[in-house]
Amino acid sequence: MGYEQALIDLKNGEIDKIEINPQSFPAFQKAWSAFPYQNAVKGIAQRAGQVTYIRTK
Repeated sequence: MGYEQALIDLKNGEIDKIEINPQSFPAFQKAWSAFPYQNAVKGIAQRAGQVTYIRTK
């Protein structure tokens, strides 16, 4: 699954979260920049550069 589809699935409630590690962040950032519903998703920083994205309610 690509990051674009993962963001759409997260926004629509089809998945609960997306976990991004530092190595995959550059690829994710491209999809995030083009995602028109950024206010529907929130990133939570974790240790060691991990970021978990969840749907806002």
